[in-house]
Amino acid sequence: MITTTPLPTWKELAAPFARPALDDEPSAAPWRGKDGGEGQAFWFSRSAWAMKAIVRWWSSLHEGRKPVLWLPDYFCNQSTYPLREINVTPVFYPIDMDLRPDREARRAMAALAAPDLFVIVHYFGIPADAAAARSFCDETGAYLIEDAAHALGPAPGIGEQGDFIFYSPHKILAVPDGALLLMRPKDGAGIIREAANGGGYSKALTGAWIIRRTLQKILPEPLLARRARRQKPAFADDPPYKPLPPETRISSTARAMLADAAEIMPAAAKARRRNWLALRQALNGLKGCRPLEIADQATPYRFVLRCDDEATAAALFDSLHAGGCPAESWPDLPPEAWAEPGRHQAAIRLRRTLVLLPVHQTAGMNELIACCEKIL
Repeated sequence: MITTTPLPTWKELAAPFARPALDDEPSAAPWRGKDGGEGQAFWFSRSAWAMKAIVRWWSSLHEGRKPVLWLPDYFCNQSTYPLREINVTPVFYPIDMDLRPDREARRAMAALAAPDLFVIVHYFGIPADAAAARSFCDETGAYLIEDAAHALGPAPGIGEQGDFIFYSPHKILAVPDGALLLMRPKDGAGIIREAANGGGYSKALTGAWIIRRTLQKILPEPLLARRARRQKPAFADDPPYKPLPPETRISSTARAMLADAAEIMPAAAKARRRNWLALRQALNGLKGCRPLEIADQATPYRFVLRCDDEATAAALFDSLHAGGCPAESWPDLPPEAWAEPGRHQAAIRLRRTLVLLPVHQTAGMNELIACCEKIL
């Protein structure tokens, strides 16, 4: 059965019991790029907590004031929980149907109130125009944050321009948690370190993850498939908005499992690219849908199908699940986007017309193709 996220090998599951966990800097090496990068590295359980730490860092340098934080409107609302918890309400700037910032809208917004922190997102592992974002930040005096949570690691156009860059290995590799924040500014690093180390981690959550992944590896496929069908969400439904697990620190389990990341990542990139290309060929000519293309050197996070309308997307979503492929929609949008549909029409349309398929490194290429052939 195909899972939405990669399954660990038995060796990876045994890693927490077989090796010590690495410190921040050694474990960050695979995400620093070929030249070793610059700045300091901090590990969190999730990138949402890293974003909150950046806000606190900025406030510490500006007499406690809250920063004006800009996020793209096509953004997971659940990830804004830590920000809203400290009474920081993000400003959401519009993106277009190609997942790029709407430059005209951005310029008009900046004329009224420029950002202090500006976030660009490398959606689905596709490099955003970080150079243009860098120019905008230089003009407005904002710090640039590259959200590379969908990226396996640094690549051309990813991780090159930001004052802060964060990656989320727990979304790409088979680990229970783990988000890396790379920080280039030299002042105030202690604030980030305190946030990364101050919240503890949950042994219960990591233990539950290990048990769940072990069961997925050993239980009969028909039993897993029945369970997946019972839990299938509706295409248009959003998950409930609720607090994130409060533990901010990466777990020792994840640290130990990430010790082999430098060896695992090249093979993961190759497998993801292979699966993406296989799906692209298998779904060529699918009526009412077409793939979101990616750069040749990009590692895909998901295979993204753009549908002509919501009815087509919902029908495709249901058909894929019926065929055993766990398709997904974007988790949710912020309420600010829904409140102004005219201003945020592209984000709303993307939410209603994109269907996401897994391409991760433990998904079998032939199994993915077989699932897709059932809907053609």
